[in-house]
Amino acid sequence: MNQHKLVVVLAGAALMLSVAVATAASAQERPTIPKEAVEAAKRAAAQPAGKAPSGPALPAPLGCQGPITKVIDTGYEDLKFTPAVYGTNPGGGEGGQFDRTPVLSTRVTLAAGTCLDAHFSAILGGRQFYGVSNLALFQVTLTRISPPGGPLHMVGHYERPYGHLPQSPAVALEPERDVDMLGANFFQRVGTGPHEVPPGLYRVDVWWAGAPNPGGALGMAFVLKLYLR
Repeated sequence: MNQHKLVVVLAGAALMLSVAVATAASAQERPTIPKEAVEAAKRAAAQPAGKAPSGPALPAPLGCQGPITKVIDTGYEDLKFTPAVYGTNPGGGEGGQFDRTPVLSTRVTLAAGTCLDAHFSAILGGRQFYGVSNLALFQVTLTRISPPGGPLHMVGHYERPYGHLPQSPAVALEPERDVDMLGANFFQRVGTGPHEVPPGLYRVDVWWAGAPNPGGALGMAFVLKLYLR
């Protein structure tokens, strides 16, 4: 009888543990793109050709063009780690959801009517081997030095990961079991129109964090390449 009770108790404990693990896993699997945003995109795609989608007007595609006049490279080849987790307000970047210390920084002078292109790449460590967060999130911003201003993300980010407010745009990658390579492109027009930045001296920063679960992010071979045109 005692053995039977012991088996029942152990079975109950195992069930409770499995439920707790499943609950924790589901919390860690929180999707980057909110369900409402996915449904809105599906509704827009289902509209007949030539018919304006219902709801708020979709933003117009952005772009810029011109010959390349200068290239600026900055990089860091060794290993870096950040304990920052997106959604916990670490304080860095636009919206404050990244590590306060940029992983890369450089300066650039932007003239009116020009464009700035940026390409960022890094090798990232995965959760299975290194115990970091499921995803690594990055943000590339321009911060005006004179007169001073706050960081502004370049075109090429997803505006609201996890539906987060205040807005803290990002690009993201879930590394494979060991390491994986992130590559992302951005651009920015210089001017006074919508989605443009005024001319001046800027600091270009690359911010990073883990998400959505604790653990942070691990990376190496960080490279930021800027093209002025």
